[in-house]
Amino acid sequence: MRDAVRAKFTQHEACRRELLESGDAPLVEKTTGDRYWGCGTNGDGKNMLGRILVEIRDELREGVRANGG
Repeated sequence: MRDAVRAKFTQHEACRRELLESGDAPLVEKTTGDRYWGCGTNGDGKNMLGRILVEIRDELREGVRANGG
């Protein structure tokens, strides 16, 4: 999943821009039925997709800084 998310946000400028514009906000996959990828019905899920999005956002920021942006 991490590789797929990374590919999406490195290959699509509009998606990358939107992710970077989320600033430092926590990212949560709001779903009622999936406690692994999302937050789950009661908010007690692992939110793995949200965590991956934050990791990729951080990677993209580092890439922007490394490239002088």
